[in-house]
Amino acid sequence: MIVLKPYDVFIFSDGRPFNKGENLFREGRFFLNPIPILSFANKLSGEKLNIQFISLIKKDTLYFKVPIEIKKLKYKEKTVIPKLKKLSQPVISKYTLEYILEYPSQEKMEDLNSYIDVNDFIKYLKGESLESVDDKKLIVHSEIRTGIEIDRKKRTTVEGMLYTQVYTRFSEDTGFFVKFNKDINTNFFILGGEGKLFNVEKSKDYTKTIEEVKEHIKQKVKQSKIFKVVLLTPTNNIPEIEGSKLIAKVIGKHITYSGWLSYYKDKIKEKVLPTRIFRLIPEGSVFYYKLEDENKLDEIFQKYWLKPAFFTKEYPYFDVNRPSGFGLSVIGTIKNQEDIL
Repeated sequence: MIVLKPYDVFIFSDGRPFNKGENLFREGRFFLNPIPILSFANKLSGEKLNIQFISLIKKDTLYFKVPIEIKKLKYKEKTVIPKLKKLSQPVISKYTLEYILEYPSQEKMEDLNSYIDVNDFIKYLKGESLESVDDKKLIVHSEIRTGIEIDRKKRTTVEGMLYTQVYTRFSEDTGFFVKFNKDINTNFFILGGEGKLFNVEKSKDYTKTIEEVKEHIKQKVKQSKIFKVVLLTPTNNIPEIEGSKLIAKVIGKHITYSGWLSYYKDKIKEKVLPTRIFRLIPEGSVFYYKLEDENKLDEIFQKYWLKPAFFTKEYPYFDVNRPSGFGLSVIGTIKNQEDIL
């Protein structure tokens, strides 16, 4: 387990080519993208590794994207979490949904496009009330910078090569906490557009804090027969969960993403080409399920509790045998039966 901390700003682009002169602006929408980290780890080790867990970390505390269903009252600091309301007639679409999410407030609400620390996140997973979520202590910031290509031979700027980029900056002591399937021995990582440098620190396993509430949540699900899967990293699709039925969902704005694949001949890199374009469901999305077969409960928790498995198989990033870190999820419960209207 390691923690990656950037020395400066960095950019995780979306895979589209950026050519100075042709393009004047490059924006990298920051999301918890494991691919740049996995790609450099593979290059460094000469192996095909797996990412088992990834999150943001500040000092000794894990942070997660605030689940999209948590809203904030517009003119107050109070947050609200919806209840499930059964529909008189199911909504027929790709999925037959029997419930909608209804908020216990008529006041104006707004999204919390922020991050939540592990302690508040555990309260949420246990179905406990969250009076407020501190969205003022942002740990991820956007920073716009302008650059121009330099002719290093002439030591002058190149005409027509002015461009602007939106970088990501972490607040102090913030980084990526990553668990690989094998140990990584290095003092640095080079990640993202322009190959920005990240410091590497060996780390203890901070996921144990969440593991401690697993059995408690499992027992609550056994009683209520309702559970929710919360995405910790983006995914490509909603998988079928055996022994349960999808009854409601709340999904954020999809992410258009394409990565890069290197092709080798006789172990020599021959060319690098972009992958197909994926329409990713963002982290923080929430999916409600009704447990129909209690005998499958242990299996459900084994597969989707802090595991990168909430996806449908799709080359090259969504592979059960070689998880890239996409589709990482955790399971939560509702407060009690009163939360079902």
